[in-house]
Amino acid sequence: MIINNLELFFDRQEGNNLFFKTQSGQELVITESLLGDSLDKNQKLYLNLDSQKISGQAKDVLNEILETNNE
Repeated sequence: MIINNLELFFDRQEGNNLFFKTQSGQELVITESLLGDSLDKNQKLYLNLDSQKISGQAKDVLNEILETNNE
């Protein structure tokens, strides 16, 4: 895993771009359409980046998530 649970706080929106800040004050911009309609701007988001593509069926993905959380 390259980044594990980077905590993001919503800062502002300009057009279709959503601006988030990290705890260290760094800024991250994500296009609104990437996050979908269910974004709650009052809640924290967590970003995870990995060097491996997640593929397979939903059951495999869920099992991988559960295994990662139990480590």
